[in-house]
Amino acid sequence: MGLGKKRFKQLLKMLPEGWEAKAKELGAFHRAVKIKSPEELLHLVLLYLTEGKSFAGTSALLGLCGEISLNKMAVYKRIRKCGEWLKWICTHIYRQAGLLVEKPQWLKDRNIILADGSEDVRCGTEHLYFMLHYCIDLFTLSLREFLITDMKNGEKLVNFKEIGKKDIVIADRAYGTLAGLTYLLNRQAGYVLRIRAGCFNIYDQNEQKIDLLEQFAALKEGETAEITAYCIINKRYEPIRICALRKDEDSERKGMKKLLKTNQRKRGGIPVSELQQGYNKYIIVITSLEHEVSTTQVLELYRTRWQIEIAFKHLKTIFRYNEMPARLSENIQTWFFGKLLLAALCETLVNTGRFSPSREC
Repeated sequence: MGLGKKRFKQLLKMLPEGWEAKAKELGAFHRAVKIKSPEELLHLVLLYLTEGKSFAGTSALLGLCGEISLNKMAVYKRIRKCGEWLKWICTHIYRQAGLLVEKPQWLKDRNIILADGSEDVRCGTEHLYFMLHYCIDLFTLSLREFLITDMKNGEKLVNFKEIGKKDIVIADRAYGTLAGLTYLLNRQAGYVLRIRAGCFNIYDQNEQKIDLLEQFAALKEGETAEITAYCIINKRYEPIRICALRKDEDSERKGMKKLLKTNQRKRGGIPVSELQQGYNKYIIVITSLEHEVSTTQVLELYRTRWQIEIAFKHLKTIFRYNEMPARLSENIQTWFFGKLLLAALCETLVNTGRFSPSREC
């Protein structure tokens, strides 16, 4: 089977106390028929997420291993209710590893929602390509929305229909658009959005265009600054708060590498423009947060999204994040948090070296 017994036992030692009881409490494990314990159920889930790839594939692997016999429907019934259980395990592992932090007191009762998306997602046996979009609570890992659209849809905040008054949406440059701002303003939601070069016009109090690179040109490495400016939303000049951090040289270099890759993939390989190079020197975000929240706190909140992004990088590069076995909501939740669990375990193993160099499998 995909995970050897010895390595699987090592993984179990990394799980939070009470994980087996939670399987029963959250409805993942309820009948000891063939799958006789939460441990066996978790082994089945991990097999499905790694080697099995589908309910039919997992069933076939079980048969080849000769351990138990479960047909495709039996595998489906065992796995489909595991989403909340896997989320509980993920949350505790991420907290133990320091990848998930407590919500700061100054955020009070606001929900901090990370919005993101991924291209080239393949669903089901037909392997058709889709766009995957999700909203996830940054401090609890609760999955707010998870939807799949065709490839023409694009990464847009308007895709998310459940964003509301108590939410603060954090998103990367793809979402920092005038249309995205308008949508959030109309829904009375807060935001911390990164903006890219030339995303939309920004004005001063005299309705004159502002060059942000000029505004922040005096910043030295690691320094922050902010300005209050305006943009046109619903045909009115609306005030916006803009915060900036000057990157260090290493971050600039990594940012340039990413820009080159993006231009190659999405823009036909055009060179990185001078404007893009200028913006690459900074992290620039726009926010609706009150001025009582400092510039540093705004930028720290935006930076917190990287704790989850690290995990998603593992999902995309190692755990076939873009291969979704099905489109039903229950299956998606199990698949999503199962993949996130694999990323959490991987991160913990890298940081602690819990696996021995033994090649037993």
